Amino acid sequence: MCESGSTFGAARRSLRILPLILEVSLIKENTAAPTRNGLIFNLLLLLAILAPNPWDVIQFSGTSSIHLDSFLSVFNISGLPEDYYHNRRLSNDGDSFVDGAVLAAARTLPTWSDGDVPPIPSLERKAVKELQDECQQMLAEFSTTSQQDQQILDSMPEARRTLETAIKYRLHRKLFLEKIIQALDIYQERILF
Repeated sequence: MCESGSTFGAARRSLRILPLILEVSLIKENTAAPTRNGLIFNLLLLLAILAPNPWDVIQFSGTSSIHLDSFLSVFNISGLPEDYYHNRRLSNDGDSFVDGAVLAAARTLPTWSDGDVPPIPSLERKAVKELQDECQQMLAEFSTTSQQDQQILDSMPEARRTLETAIKYRLHRKLFLEKIIQALDIYQERILF
């Protein structure tokens, strides 16, 4: 069995990433040594990173979902989930909102599709609101904002590589959640019924 598929391979990868976990704990807790709760949180985060994850996936806990075909059509996204692409020929000139994060949002947002059954507008708007609220809750769980993370990065040009990586990961996670919220706002405004 290859190293990446074995238990020992996962353990070796975990040991290589342990300094990163400790750095994230230090950042999250703003202390000289990680607390038990902070370390547990970051170990769970590590397990999520080590799991097969071809894209950055946000795990939504609620039961809300949006209509897949409507979401894709609002942003002119075509293709199969693993090969989504933005069909620029269908977009207005100057519309630069759709990027890799919106394509990733299309893959990670809870969606439903039932043949030719169209979504009910009021239920679709309610689902959008619930998904946005859940994203806001996830953002609120961080001890800093994305702007604060960027300021930290800008103020520490000589930061250790593991610290810089931990801050960048946290920053990009927040930026992804913020982009999902924006995409849901646009979806709600442009929804085609």
